[in-house]
Amino acid sequence: MFHQHQGPSFGARLFRVVLVLLVLTVIGGAIFLGFWDVQPPVERVERSVPRERFLP
Repeated sequence: MFHQHQGPSFGARLFRVVLVLLVLTVIGGAIFLGFWDVQPPVERVERSVPRERFLP
């Protein structure tokens, strides 16, 4: 006689699951980048500067 509410539709549940996964991915990525110890590239550079450049 009366229509019973059967909960959220499939689309609403799918949207909620995708949203939760997206939020968890963003939080996980932020934590990963926060703790990742990135070493800067080290390259030795030697240049020969003419002495005349420093004379008045």
